[in-house]
Amino acid sequence: MTTDEDCELLKALVEMADIKSDGHLTVMKFTTNWRVSFLTPGDRDDIHKMHEGKTFGEAARKALDQV
Repeated sequence: MTTDEDCELLKALVEMADIKSDGHLTVMKFTTNWRVSFLTPGDRDDIHKMHEGKTFGEAARKALDQV
């Protein structure tokens, strides 16, 4: 279920991607977690380095806090 907060976080991620990473933004959902990064992952090591959370919001906030 998508919340208003999730929509605002996605908007903030896109804006930050445009400013800090030439528009690169990756959002991934797995069975048990979400991952967010301002890079395009090339392999499993890159995926492992992405910001992780049990929810989209948690992973998105971690990514935004690290920029």
